[in-house]
Amino acid sequence: MGRAVVLLLFVAAAAVVAGVALAARSPEQWRAAMQSAASAKHSVHYVSTSSEPGGALRMVADVGQGRGIQRITVTTGGRSGPATVLVVGDSAYIRGNTFTLHNYFAFSQAQATRYAGKWISVPSRLRAFSSVAADATFASFLSDLLPNKHLAVLRTTIAGRKSVGLRGTVLQGGVKVVETVYAPAGGTPLPFEEKVAPADNSGTGRVRMSRWNEAVHLTAPANAVPISTVLGQ
Repeated sequence: MGRAVVLLLFVAAAAVVAGVALAARSPEQWRAAMQSAASAKHSVHYVSTSSEPGGALRMVADVGQGRGIQRITVTTGGRSGPATVLVVGDSAYIRGNTFTLHNYFAFSQAQATRYAGKWISVPSRLRAFSSVAADATFASFLSDLLPNKHLAVLRTTIAGRKSVGLRGTVLQGGVKVVETVYAPAGGTPLPFEEKVAPADNSGTGRVRMSRWNEAVHLTAPANAVPISTVLGQ
């Protein structure tokens, strides 16, 4: 038997073994592998888009250890506006125009008008911090990355690459959401895309992840207005 034939047989055997290993992984094992791959990193860039009847949201974010920034565009009622969430140290900071302060951050119309364009600080000791800072730090992003119930594995090809999708359900704001997270089928299963949809199909969402482990340098804004001051108006 010639060397070329031996090599071809070896490659074929390796492909079979890889295929068996791929099939042998349970959904729970895929989840653990994806979580491990992501947890080995320290930062990520992601672009999130979502839509529902009457509104849409686009978020471009860079999140790292204990810090992050989300650049947001809110669309509702035929109007659009910008918003920013920044987390540095033990505080979150939010900024928007009158439209987004009122419609996205839920300040009163008077509060939104008065503090439009100004940074508002939310210290971590307040209950509001966790919702404002959701997915705005790497740890928070990881905690929401993968589904945890009713798991199933899908095989697919995305942008020409063989991929695995981990599908399951999660609760977001009391709403049951079907979530599918995609990772390469071979090698390190580092997630690169997520698709979400409410169980009642009332909207859709997609998150694309890239630039893992890039440095995230952020500085807390000067002269931010405490949220207690804003709410006291």
